[in-house]
Amino acid sequence: MELPGDVIYGDVLLRLSGNREALIENYKGILLYTEEEVVIACKKMTLRIYGCGLHIQYFSGNDMKIIGTINTITYVSNGELCC
Repeated sequence: MELPGDVIYGDVLLRLSGNREALIENYKGILLYTEEEVVIACKKMTLRIYGCGLHIQYFSGNDMKIIGTINTITYVSNGELCC
């Protein structure tokens, strides 16, 4: 039986619906929240979402949903080697 990476390694899961909504699972916390940028701490990286009219529609200990116009998403390593 093969388990997905998010279960084995605690990876962040990001699901996009076009550029209007993002569902994020397995995050640790919210570092910055403005209408133009949302920065999310994850186990192995920091996830940065840039756009216009960004709004966290809901969040819980497991997942969150961000809506608005998403222009750019970047991943910044937390110091681990990726390759």
